[in-house]
Amino acid sequence: MCDYCSDIKKTEDFSSPKLYEDTIEYIKDLVEKRGFIIVEGNCKLGEHMKDGHWIDDIIYHIIKCPKCGKKFTCIVNTYRGGGSFE
Repeated sequence: MCDYCSDIKKTEDFSSPKLYEDTIEYIKDLVEKRGFIIVEGNCKLGEHMKDGHWIDDIIYHIIKCPKCGKKFTCIVNTYRGGGSFE
């Protein structure tokens, strides 16, 4: 972790779908405005719903800091609930 990514706002537990949605918007901002790089994911950022339903039981994205390469993972379990961005 470096000075550029040390202020990333992490979420230890998604207690609601809204918190997950807010986190996805935050990650999109990190990518679009701060140059974070999408390393991997099982859908495009912001395309985790289709016709009002989750696209999968597990949805994840991994981004990395453009300066030091530190990776951050966002994962949510849409079937049982829970998940995190760390």
